[in-house]
Amino acid sequence: PSIEVPASALRDEPIRVEIVGLDPGEAVTLRSRARSRDGTEWGASATFEVGADGTVTVGEQAPVESRYYDRPDAMGPFWAMRPVGADPTEPLPPDALFRPPAESFEVTLTAEAGGRTLAEATTVRRMYDRDIVSVDPPGDIVGSAFLPPGDDPAPGVIHLHGQGGTPFVSLARLLASRGVATLALQYFGDAEPLSDTLSEVPVEYVDRAVDWLGSHERVAGGVGLFGFSRGASLALLAASRNDDVGAVVGWAPSGVVYEGLDADRSPAGTAAWSIDGEPVPYLELAAADPGPPPAPALPLFEPPLDAVSSQRLEAATIAVEDADAPIYLASVTDDRRWPSTRLSERVVDRLDATAYPHSYRHDAFASAGHFVTPPYLPTAGTMRDPVDVYGGTPAANARANAAAWERTRSLLTSSPSSLTSSPSSDPRK
Repeated sequence: PSIEVPASALRDEPIRVEIVGLDPGEAVTLRSRARSRDGTEWGASATFEVGADGTVTVGEQAPVESRYYDRPDAMGPFWAMRPVGADPTEPLPPDALFRPPAESFEVTLTAEAGGRTLAEATTVRRMYDRDIVSVDPPGDIVGSAFLPPGDDPAPGVIHLHGQGGTPFVSLARLLASRGVATLALQYFGDAEPLSDTLSEVPVEYVDRAVDWLGSHERVAGGVGLFGFSRGASLALLAASRNDDVGAVVGWAPSGVVYEGLDADRSPAGTAAWSIDGEPVPYLELAAADPGPPPAPALPLFEPPLDAVSSQRLEAATIAVEDADAPIYLASVTDDRRWPSTRLSERVVDRLDATAYPHSYRHDAFASAGHFVTPPYLPTAGTMRDPVDVYGGTPAANARANAAAWERTRSLLTSSPSSLTSSPSSDPRK
């Protein structure tokens, strides 16, 4: 018997896993193992019935027994891993998260039957293509930028992080590996010339970044904006006033502007964003106590949607219909940070009402939580961390990650036809 698997692949690439040369009808257990950056061993297992041809194809067969994943899923052995010894039916401690090594990590697959090891194979998951090129933005733009391998022209995108304030450099490297010149832009924090906190961040700063990336000799076809959480709100706002933006992607987004935050994450008393030096209209956060950490932030963000007047809500709603680009939104129905599905529906309602001329799509991923990320890393630790509760389940989060990433990559590589201008969401069960 042997396990047939590619020697290596990028971390977001689904791969085929087959066990061949087995006895038809026998029960075979496939185990996966990997080590996180801190040396912790993570693993998953599932038992399959061997087919009449002596083969187990993980992506085409449901396990007959597994507490990790229960559907035909080629990538189940990867995303379903959790710390070895942890009960798959119990939540992990808040500080448990698979943090991969910076460049790559190995996943070892083992086939067992009757207490015997039948076969073993190792596949390497590469975090990015080592041939991507790092470029330095000018001094008034803070972030990390990467170009795809080679010399060919490439589409460009600026990624906007959430309220944590840290640019998603690993995501930028991965997008560059997939052919998209990417700037992971930091828009508040300690670095000069940024605002120290998430309050009255100038939208014009994003405009400067769009101008810089769009003028690079390798970038062709416009620059997109891709934001996560608060960054998705900023992406929509910036696109609504900048015709040079060629595409908009929002993960766990909001079409409504909310109050910003001070350094201690308390309400800032002003908007998160500003235009021409003035705070944009916004909704104040609710005066609620989410409880001791880790805690959900939903009690801060959801009540204002119902408590304010229709006039104030309208004023705080982003005029997304003024954008000049295709739009893709990925929300999650078990979002414990803010009601991203409801906030995304406001975007779609405006686009529907104005006969928006570009393609647009909203996918509301059922049972998934706020922690949306590129796919196939273990998701068991993405429901909460020591401070925040994000929601979801490992399986629902994994499905949302894979589908949202596929749709996002398609749009950013100049395939707006992949979107549908339907007013309805497209929940993934």
